[in-house]
Amino acid sequence: MMENTTRRDFLRNTLKLGAGMAALSALSPVMAIAEEEEKVPFAWKPNAAPCKLIEELEPAAEGVRSFKFNTDGRSCSKSVTFDIVGKEEYVKNIKYEGGCNGGTQGIGAMCEGRPASEVMPIMMGIVCRNKASGSSCAHQLALGLQQALMIVRGTPCPGCEAGTCANA
Repeated sequence: MMENTTRRDFLRNTLKLGAGMAALSALSPVMAIAEEEEKVPFAWKPNAAPCKLIEELEPAAEGVRSFKFNTDGRSCSKSVTFDIVGKEEYVKNIKYEGGCNGGTQGIGAMCEGRPASEVMPIMMGIVCRNKASGSSCAHQLALGLQQALMIVRGTPCPGCEAGTCANA
């Protein structure tokens, strides 16, 4: 193939190639800026403070407090309901609305009957496959338990009390 190429064709093709490379090198600073913009991490802003996402449900039995925590939009699940039982504050009857069925059932089974204070640090900070969200169904359970314990113990939301709570 090269044998049939004339010197003139060879020089013409070389100049085209050189002009194309020059154009690419001129664009590389622009392309670098575009790449830098893509590396900016996702910044999620909640639409409500955690204290606004929880509600206490009607009591099921003596010593049982039932809660529904509407997740903050960073996980597949829409809400999680659970009970806090007795002075030991055991977690019972964990049920998710939405989320990955096997994963949420697994979370519920692993946390069932354990003290909420033991479950929260284990689940807090677990991130789902969508790492940019910074949350997961497990993390949302930890947030819900945190808020439920504040209600059970009569602790006011520190942000609301100080007037600095998001969306208070």
